[in-house]
Formats: sequence, C-alpha cells, structure tokens
Amino acid sequence: MTYVGMTQNTLKYLEVGGKLVLKPKPSDTIRSITWKFKDGIVGEFNKETLPLEYSPVYKDRAKVDTTTGELEISNMTKTDSGLYTVEINDRIQDGGYDVRVIKQVPEPRAIMRPLTCTQSSESCSLSCGGDITEAGPVTFYFKKGDGGWEKGDQTITIMNNNDTHAVETFSCRMENPLGQKDSEPVDNPFYVKSNPGLIVGIVLGVLAVVGVIGGVIVGLFLKKQRRIM
Repeated sequence: MTYVGMTQNTLKYLEVGGKLVLKPKPSDTIRSITWKFKDGIVGEFNKETLPLEYSPVYKDRAKVDTTTGELEISNMTKTDSGLYTVEINDRIQDGGYDVRVIKQVPEPRAIMRPLTCTQSSESCSLSCGGDITEAGPVTFYFKKGDGGWEKGDQTITIMNNNDTHAVETFSCRMENPLGQKDSEPVDNPFYVKSNPGLIVGIVLGVLAVVGVIGGVIVGLFLKKQRRIM
C-alpha cells in the first residue's frame, strides 16, 4: 500500500436528510477502490478478486461508481458526520473529506429582556432566540431599524442613550453554512419619537425672534441716520 503526503481535509457541510456526494480524482483507471468512514468501510471493490460490496450500515444508502470513484450516500444523519477517505488502486488519496451533517437554522425571534424593560431602564439585553442544538456553527447578526447587519453574539446589550433613541426597531439574523433566516422586528423600548410639529414651531419661533431683532436693528439704524441729516 502506498501513502502520499497528506494535505488538509476538505470541509463539507450537509443538511440532515440530504445526499452526500464525494468525487475523488483518480489518476489511473480504477482497478480497486475502498471508501472508508472513520475506521470502518463504506464500500469496497477489486476488479480481480472482489465484487462491489457495502457494509451493512450503508448497504441500502450508499453507491460507489467503480469507473469514476464517486461515492453517494443518501438520507444522511447526524451519526454520518466524520472523516471520509478513499483508497484507489492500493493508494490512499491525498486528503480526506470532513463531513458535518447539520440542520438548517430555525426561524429566529428577537427577544428583549427583561420583559419590564422601559425608557426608564439604563440598559436591556437583546437575544436572537431559537433552537440551534444541531445547527452549528451559527453566526448572529443584528440590525437597527433599516440599517445594515452587524455581527454579534447571540445576546447583545442595548444601552439607553442618544444612539438608540432614534432607533425604532431591532431585528436579528441567524446564519450557518446551509443558509440564513431573519427575525421579525421588535420594538425598541428606548425609542424617542420625534415631533415634527414641535420642530416646526421651534424653527418658526427662532425665525420670529430673528425678525424682531432685525427690525430693531434697522429701526435704530434709520433713527441714527435721521439725526445725522
């Protein structure tokens, strides 16, 4: 048996219930092939001495193409996660396949805690809730209103300050190698609604004061001019 210099294994994520397809690249016509999972055998074939056979665990789920070396395993489960390697013509192929069977991320829910969080609170926590037991690795993102997504931990702290007073809602996102899902927006307890009428009133008030001051200045100027004349 010949060994070649091992390279880094190929990491491959697959959904629970999905089909695994691994495609080696044999350099010669295949005379013999053995696919292994961890320390056990998935299937093996030898053109001279052994017809294609599968282990009992994979007999009804696995398929090996003795021409290309391709391996297919259907209905993958969590227990099928691990290292797959292949030996072709008594030669262990360079690098294996690190297969990880996971679930899609759930529909997340943005949760503000404590439930009594109000505008009088100093800070609150925002969590991206959902069962991620078999969905890892999971990455979390949060969004302020219609802004961009920012990476964070599953739970972040929301401070009651000027930066959050203008934010009306928060949303969260879960992402793993199989895809991503977003939560519905949750109201920000620290949101301070602006009052357009009040702003307009303030602006008009300032303009009125400026107008009065301007009128006084012009009046004094004209009075001074008449005295000179």
